[in-house]
Amino acid sequence: MSAAVMPSTAIDVVGKRRRKRRQRWAVVPGTSGDHPAVYFFLQELFQRPGRAEFKASIDDPFYEPHDRLLVKRGRDIVGHALAKHREVHFGPLELPVGWLSWLGTSPECRRLGLGTRLLAAAEEHLRRTGALVGLLKTDSPHFFRRSGWALCGRHSFSRADARAVLSELLDRGLRRRRRSKLQIRPFRRWELGALERIYNQNVQGTYGPLVRTEAYWQWLERRRGYDQIYVALDGPELLELDEVNTRPVGYAVTLGEQIVEIHSAPDFRKLARAELLARCCGDAIEHSRYGVLLRAPEGHPLYDVFQAARGRHHHHVADRGQVYMAKLLDPPALLGRLGGELHRRADEARLSRPLDLGLWFDGKKLQLELRPDGVRVVPGRMGRSYLRMNVADFTRLLLGQLDWDVALRDARITASTPLAQTAARALFPPLPLWYPPFDELTA
Repeated sequence: MSAAVMPSTAIDVVGKRRRKRRQRWAVVPGTSGDHPAVYFFLQELFQRPGRAEFKASIDDPFYEPHDRLLVKRGRDIVGHALAKHREVHFGPLELPVGWLSWLGTSPECRRLGLGTRLLAAAEEHLRRTGALVGLLKTDSPHFFRRSGWALCGRHSFSRADARAVLSELLDRGLRRRRRSKLQIRPFRRWELGALERIYNQNVQGTYGPLVRTEAYWQWLERRRGYDQIYVALDGPELLELDEVNTRPVGYAVTLGEQIVEIHSAPDFRKLARAELLARCCGDAIEHSRYGVLLRAPEGHPLYDVFQAARGRHHHHVADRGQVYMAKLLDPPALLGRLGGELHRRADEARLSRPLDLGLWFDGKKLQLELRPDGVRVVPGRMGRSYLRMNVADFTRLLLGQLDWDVALRDARITASTPLAQTAARALFPPLPLWYPPFDELTA
């Protein structure tokens, strides 16, 4: 039986219908006039955010209405994604990144490819506006993995009985039983600059914390996603008039039983942290919570106190089903920004140069040319010494989240020469990537 041949006029009609359907589901940038409809769409789809949080998202100092990408059917919104522009500390560098959130489509429009198209449009928007890496937090990693996103980053926290933590602080002599050298009290708005200073002193050279400008700190304070911010003042209890000239040397941010951020000035590091932790434990006991939870990067000194207090430590990829994911939006540009850091790592590892290292991921090729005077990135070339891997492991490689032993054992990464593996392990070591939860709190 011969196959039926469709007349050319019928082909034209089908083609026009398909073009109309694509236009009907086009992704468009949002405007300020879309805000009411967006709010009700998100409420219907996610049952959040609340009014206060939605208003806070609009007041974000880096927000523009076109950062919301929408799919419309007539006047109705059937798809939404929000791209937030941020910068993160990455060792000695500050990298432009884009946080993707609130991506979703109406239930009646599922399985039409709208979510994938919306995600691709959001990635292109971030790439076009200068972001080198896309970041998100999700409970649906399989959807994003299909588009090249990789699990990247871990949750880290410890939970212990508040009384046991207080007892451990006293046993270690980290907290005086009677009169302390520091005063702990709720922060006051004029001290916001001191919080910014202390934060910057603690995050320089780290990997993952956001770069917080003065305007961003003011937005965080107005957002009120926390219960309390305590400050540690250099001095015993003072009259209120004297406090104006007293220097804050530490702060802690709490939400319920959680300490979501705790930092102190370098010259008061041990004492301020101990006094702030003691105040948070006292509050937990006063509110009949008894347990206290500390969220901090792996290796934080206070984790030893929680461990000694028989606390439980969590350092896993998932927390209540939520995982962090990342996607490299412009790998050559990112490697170019990392050039100075790669050069420093090559010096530390005493790698002989000139050295060429190829990276082959999902059919794409990049070559790193390391010379005594710097590093050059050449797309489309690979050379004799190269690594071959999938795009997820390539993402983790560049961001310092690759478990080398597991990847080699499972043959997810293959090296063409011993030199390729030796050089890559020196240039891309594991890094302590950590996203502070204070930035994620909602109003």
